[in-house]
Amino acid sequence: MMYAVSDIHGHWDKYQSLLRRLDLGPEDTLYVLGDVIDRGPEGFRIMADMAKRRNVQGLLGNHEDMARKALPAAVCARKQGRRGLSREDRDAIDLWFYNGGEVSLDNLLSLSPEDAALCWEYMQGLPLYREVEAGGMPYVLVHGGLDNFDPHRPLSDYETEEIVWARPDPTTVYYRDKTVVLGHTPTEYLYMESGMYTGLARFYRADTFLDIDCGCAYNRRLGCLNLDTREEIYL
Repeated sequence: MMYAVSDIHGHWDKYQSLLRRLDLGPEDTLYVLGDVIDRGPEGFRIMADMAKRRNVQGLLGNHEDMARKALPAAVCARKQGRRGLSREDRDAIDLWFYNGGEVSLDNLLSLSPEDAALCWEYMQGLPLYREVEAGGMPYVLVHGGLDNFDPHRPLSDYETEEIVWARPDPTTVYYRDKTVVLGHTPTEYLYMESGMYTGLARFYRADTFLDIDCGCAYNRRLGCLNLDTREEIYL
């Protein structure tokens, strides 16, 4: 089986509950569509665990992208202060911390040196997208969406910002012959825009994309999609 989850945002207990619920076998794969870190307290602990599992594969989210740009300077500033940092480094730290990164820095510094180094290496290799087929259906897995979308444009042609910061709206149309699975935008916002919000955190299914970010970052549910069966799993 193939599964997709997104925007765990440092919630270790929900991540562990999901692993127990799925009980992944050697032929199963869980794709984590970015934003493992920030806002919640144990994002890098989750990332270190993911990096040690062959059947859990991560994608780059905007929070990982911010972290890898800010982390070296942030660690230096934590130890020595910001004096001597470039404006670019200070801006990178401020952007990351504004988006909930300071708690992740604390978490990283609490890990063993080996796990901290593992997280840093793992972040550098996170892909922007995956194309998979499950249950006879083709999927494109991304963090946020596909800005400046063209069905004939190769995925490899998209810039990082066009994928990790993208936010579709209810009228967005992607491919007609495959489904884009994404996170980043809490589904309640799409339900509000479409006038269908009921107060229940659940997936948002559009004609050509499926949003699975149910607001775990804000103490709502963590949602996971079984790509083979389209079953919705909530914690």
